[in-house]
Amino acid sequence: MTTLVQARPDPQTVTPSGRNSPLLSVLAWELRRFRASRLFWFQALGIFCFLLFLTWALHASEGFGTVSNNLQITGFIAGTSPEGLLHTLPTVLLVLALFLPFVTADGVARDFSRRTHELLLTTALPTRAYVWGRYLASLLMSLGLALLLLASLLGLGWLLHLTGDDYPAPDLTAVLLLWVGMVVSATILVSSLGFALSTLYPRLSMLIKVVILVAWIFGGAVIPLGEGKGTPPAWAVNWDPTSGMTGRGLLSAYPNPMGPAITSEAQLQRLILGIESKMPALAGWFVPHLLLAGLGLVLVLVAALAFKRSRAVLN
Repeated sequence: MTTLVQARPDPQTVTPSGRNSPLLSVLAWELRRFRASRLFWFQALGIFCFLLFLTWALHASEGFGTVSNNLQITGFIAGTSPEGLLHTLPTVLLVLALFLPFVTADGVARDFSRRTHELLLTTALPTRAYVWGRYLASLLMSLGLALLLLASLLGLGWLLHLTGDDYPAPDLTAVLLLWVGMVVSATILVSSLGFALSTLYPRLSMLIKVVILVAWIFGGAVIPLGEGKGTPPAWAVNWDPTSGMTGRGLLSAYPNPMGPAITSEAQLQRLILGIESKMPALAGWFVPHLLLAGLGLVLVLVAALAFKRSRAVLN
């Protein structure tokens, strides 16, 4: 005798009206896939350890030294202070951006590389739910990496403060504002750009990842080095998604601790404390960075509207 068992919908994907949401179903399936992957958790742990090491290496972002009355006077700017974060975040963000395309770009392109996309044509799953569900899962994983960066900054900052007498505690307001303006906006932009282009051109997914990485390295490291020590133009400071030019432009508003005549270490420490407690200006660059993140979401919307499963297979 054959027994028929009716499949029950996942309670987490049921809408208030009692219907099973295709978007939530795709999102839940993708999250379960990430959760079941041991490799993903090992990679996340490795990235977190590397971010901790990088934050520790940059914890004294800028050191100073002078000689007065035959005495050597030294000091440094804490890497987790507002001024120190302008040195630290662009460098750490450059490393984070190297991983993001590999986390998000293959949300839809993975089906084409594994040749399972034909199966999708036999299902009643709406195309938009399929694309947005894959994207939201990838975006959550990318924001999780951004949270690991935030945890490394705050955790190591407090550890250095508790174990060292001259290291200030992280300014939570400054850290969160700069993290949102620089890291979160860049994470959404890179994730959205890689996902949207790889969704529209799945066979060029690897090339798209390489182009994004090269462009980010060029914009975040090569161009700022080519500018020398001069102040970048205002448009570059406000609209640079890598925050390399943004950090340099904001640093120009901070005074040089070795500018005045320093006669004692106490005088230098007072100057450094004043610099470390100064919040960088948010006007001009904060909103443009959020607009760049919004541009990434628009690109995903365009990809979801333009993606046609049957047409992609024929191509």
